[in-house]
Amino acid sequence: MKSFRVLPVFIIVLLAVIIARYYVPVHVPGPMGHPWKYKIVSGTFALILDLSRFLESIIGIPHYTILNTIIDSLDPFKIRPFDHGEVLYHDQYIENVLVRMYTPKNVSHIPLSPVIIFFHGGGFYFGSIYSHDTMNYHLSMYTGAKVIAVNYRLTPSVHYPTPIEEGVKVAKYVIDNYQEFAIDPANVFLCGDSAGGNMAVVVERHLRREQKPVIRGVLLLYPLLQLVHYRLSSYLTYLPYRLLSLLHEDLLVQVANFYINTSFTGDELFTNQHLSLNDYKNFYSKLNLQISDSDNDDISKYHSSSSSKSSHPDTWKLFNENISPLLADDDILRNSPSTFIVACTYDILLSDAQLYFRRLQQLNVKNVIYREYRIFHGVMTFVDFPVAFNEAFDIINDSAQFVVNRTALVE
Repeated sequence: MKSFRVLPVFIIVLLAVIIARYYVPVHVPGPMGHPWKYKIVSGTFALILDLSRFLESIIGIPHYTILNTIIDSLDPFKIRPFDHGEVLYHDQYIENVLVRMYTPKNVSHIPLSPVIIFFHGGGFYFGSIYSHDTMNYHLSMYTGAKVIAVNYRLTPSVHYPTPIEEGVKVAKYVIDNYQEFAIDPANVFLCGDSAGGNMAVVVERHLRREQKPVIRGVLLLYPLLQLVHYRLSSYLTYLPYRLLSLLHEDLLVQVANFYINTSFTGDELFTNQHLSLNDYKNFYSKLNLQISDSDNDDISKYHSSSSSKSSHPDTWKLFNENISPLLADDDILRNSPSTFIVACTYDILLSDAQLYFRRLQQLNVKNVIYREYRIFHGVMTFVDFPVAFNEAFDIINDSAQFVVNRTALVE
């Protein structure tokens, strides 16, 4: 009988330790709806991350692989109170790349429907068509467009340009074989969140160079648009918050190293020690901006104690326009299609979105829309009960309206 009394006490103590260790320390980065829900989500990610690292030490499988497996395994168990069969979906392969296809019933009578080709985020080494399933379901339902979500291979098992090549292959095949998919080649949209936004921009430019039909629009959801400058204002403001317990130096340094197969350290990247003075000047000249006084202070502070102002041997790779599409030449950006840019206030990538919008404005690109939402980076993966955020649905609705306004097929 005593053992039965000990067990509840043990469980209570264990829960108290977990709450104190993972949930209490979470700092909400600013005023947002459902701050306690954010604390629960962020604390849970911290717990899962530690668990995956513990398992890595035992079985040798990388923690990010374990983390992906845990997240993907939840896909069949999602609670979908919204799902009344408005959208049908299935998985298939296109050009040996796994995709999930969503087809809304309300456009079944239309011979050729619009299509959104979607690239998921996750720093190129995390995420899948499963982690972003619910948002794509809603995007298809609200736009009346088919959605093709691309499950490109993740780093570090592959490196750049493999994810881009797979994205281009899928997009080209869909456009070239539009009748097979019953899609309208004049109404093709590309969409992506975070690293997927990077892919959407780069894939569109590849298609443009190959003179494919003009992409009707690009939707960039809190996009990752440069891997050069890690002391932009949004990095300085929000890195200390360790958003979602995932956006911190230890994990972010893997984005560049895994994707480009480089050897940067966190200390180098997040103090910009990988940059020379000429690199700073090159960065801002690409943006057609002058280095501001605050940037000059930053340069002097982080280079005054350095005996060498030379670049890291891999820094030149970061300036590649297909790695950092924000830094492409004016002629490339000037011919960009209609673009919908979503920015999150609480996001280290906020500056990326703002700078890209500014560049498109300076070049008089038509039909560019910028919207900022008072929510955190990665919110689009939180649209399932019980961790759904209203702002995520706001983004989906506004994104859908951007598509609808350019297709006029959904009332």
